[in-house]
Amino acid sequence: MLSELNRSLSDNTCSVEHVIVVDGNSVDAVPAELASRATIIATARPIGQAAARNLGLLVSKGQWITSADDDDWLYPHSIDQRLSAIQAQDGALWAAGYCTDDVKNDPEVMAAGPCRPGDVWRAWPTPNDSIPLGPTTLLVEANLLKRVGGWMGLPQAEDVGMMIAVTSTAPGVLIDRYVYHIRLHLGQMTKATWFDDLEPLSRRSAWERGQAILSQAQHSRPLIAAASLSSSR
Repeated sequence: MLSELNRSLSDNTCSVEHVIVVDGNSVDAVPAELASRATIIATARPIGQAAARNLGLLVSKGQWITSADDDDWLYPHSIDQRLSAIQAQDGALWAAGYCTDDVKNDPEVMAAGPCRPGDVWRAWPTPNDSIPLGPTTLLVEANLLKRVGGWMGLPQAEDVGMMIAVTSTAPGVLIDRYVYHIRLHLGQMTKATWFDDLEPLSRRSAWERGQAILSQAQHSRPLIAAASLSSSR
């Protein structure tokens, strides 16, 4: 599956840097044809997805960052399409698309088009509602991703926390394209018997992150306006 994922990354005209983080296994687990052309971080110590992705962000050199699980794949020109959308939208620092899996397509909770900071969070009324975007569909400006703290330090839903922080902080664009595919199998975390134990709290943590960011931004506006009025006198 990892080899198939990396082959799907090659279906783009832009230059794609491969960073592979091996969580809880040896570097020998990486197929030789990938190891020769990727930056690899490997540790036999299980560190979890949030830490793995943040370490991958640290060593990557690209201006734009996206992530993928080793058992998924990207649609042809998925990265090209998101990068073009960012370049066409003034001020955009991220782009996302829609997601599919083996049995269904994204519910498309959000309509495609330009997104103001906070639009994604506002499309997610409560932590129990459907998450408005697939987090792995995001292509994000690297400095923005670092500025918001990368992936949230959670045992799960860390990518939702990242998505909410990014989209609540900066404008972006949602394109009307399927860009990411999730393959379903019994080895997925979501199929584990313990998955639902912490899912409600993890989703709530991600949701409240957006609430806090937007609340801070709202409280900052009057202070900026007052400073502007004061300096104009």
